Amino acid sequence: MYSLNTLTFDMLPSSYYKQPSVYVISDSDWTAYKQRQTLREIDELNKLIDGHQQAIDRLKETRTLLEADTKKPEELNEATK
Repeated sequence: MYSLNTLTFDMLPSSYYKQPSVYVISDSDWTAYKQRQTLREIDELNKLIDGHQQAIDRLKETRTLLEADTKKPEELNEATK
């Protein structure tokens, strides 16, 4: 039989028993960290923009090719006369 004194809580993860990590840094270090983090985020956004711009350029190229291959309605009317 189990008693409260001998009952173990092995079902809980070991991280439950650990103390959370706390870091103490100066305001200037925190400001520098945040600035680096912001610059990294800006770099990632620029990469996304470049990738999307390349996709847009390819779509515009495809559209131009399709427009060149497709006769306009006026040209179709002239061809049938």
